[in-house]
Amino acid sequence: MFDKSIVGKSFPPFTIEAERGKVRELALAIGDENPIYASKAEAQAAGYEDVPLYPTTPTTFTFWGNRQMVSQLVKAGINVMRILHGEEEYEYLAPIHPGDTLTGVFTIVDGKTRAGQTGSMDIITTEVQYTNQQGTPVLKARQVIIVRE
Repeated sequence: MFDKSIVGKSFPPFTIEAERGKVRELALAIGDENPIYASKAEAQAAGYEDVPLYPTTPTTFTFWGNRQMVSQLVKAGINVMRILHGEEEYEYLAPIHPGDTLTGVFTIVDGKTRAGQTGSMDIITTEVQYTNQQGTPVLKARQVIIVRE
């Protein structure tokens, strides 16, 4: 059963650089041959300031930037061996460009337990609020995880 006392719990900040090469690797992985994802010059010719990020690029920020996320969830009493991915969403507050250094703060923002026929599941919403190197808020990344009990 979800412990509601952990709602609002934030963990120490982490940092990650938005890397141009990682955007290119994502383009290669999904088979997108658009040159704006591989070259700053091509991106600028298309009207971008720099190589644009894919809308879902922040998924990599969560997994590669916050290397303590799993242990943080464990410390909060969440059984990480029983987690299913529910959903994720991103709210862009300002542009993010390759070379930006982002600081994220991971917080458990909501949680509830739902009973089922054969057991229960906890539905937990987490959020990472990111600021750039100037301290400007640039992104809110939310994720819903389901813990099967």
